[in-house]
Amino acid sequence: MENYTDKETNKMKVVPQLLYKHKNVRKIMVDGLSCIVHKTIDTIDLNTDHFLSSHVLSVVLKGELKLEICYEDTRYSVTKNQLVFIPKGRYMITDIIPKNDEFEAVFFFFEDELLNQFSLSLKEQKVSKDNFTLMLKYTDKIRAFTENILNLYTETVQKELTKIKLLELLYLIYNSEQQQIFLQILNSLNYKKKRNLEELMLENFDKSLSIEDYACLTGRSVSTFKRDFQRQFNTSPKKWLIKKRLEKAENLLLSSNQPIQQISLEVGYENVSHFVSVFGKYYGVTPKQFLIQNRLIQNI
Repeated sequence: MENYTDKETNKMKVVPQLLYKHKNVRKIMVDGLSCIVHKTIDTIDLNTDHFLSSHVLSVVLKGELKLEICYEDTRYSVTKNQLVFIPKGRYMITDIIPKNDEFEAVFFFFEDELLNQFSLSLKEQKVSKDNFTLMLKYTDKIRAFTENILNLYTETVQKELTKIKLLELLYLIYNSEQQQIFLQILNSLNYKKKRNLEELMLENFDKSLSIEDYACLTGRSVSTFKRDFQRQFNTSPKKWLIKKRLEKAENLLLSSNQPIQQISLEVGYENVSHFVSVFGKYYGVTPKQFLIQNRLIQNI
């Protein structure tokens, strides 16, 4: 086999960046990765993978949003007039289910800097550790705030207003009966533990994530991730990912009748041409040639 280093790993659908390009999303306010976006859709969208590069507070106005947040062993179903806060660095699978052919949601994305600014303005107080949840109530004040955002800002406004409005939303939640729940969520962000590296990689090597994404998901900087990875696996992350993904692809080729395109997706390559190229450089033959060779051997 040839030694081969992956030059371009296909990436997971990263949000909010992906939403900036989505045809069914209206960008209301945007300042870097802090933003307010409004999404409407009339068709079911199931089993979509996402990776969060910013914290997000999501409110569903119509329909239902089902979330499976990996590495936290949590699943949430967010229906009309419900809020959920999802921390950054999470890989999640979503189902969008319209009701009466309509799904509508508003997403408020917060960068770390903005949440840190907000947290520093608060008085230190004891935070309960009981009944932790990421779900929040869609109170009358938050509803009025959201409706004003949707009605007043019909076009993308200057970015300087984005963080002001996001801070306003944070204070509305804080100055409510949900203060303790909200403080629990904020407090949990400050105690992000390093996740088990081997367990995470073995469970998720076939996801189309970048090295930077994996580092974030394990609670490490990129340099620390690479150092810990080398110590754990005695090779670099890129070489290990190629080997594991292509081993799975080989197994699928030999044990299933799935088309090459489907196998490509299942091992983390959204671009089938790129998958064929990586496979060919690693094994010396294309996936199709690999199949033909093995069938000939079996018939001898």
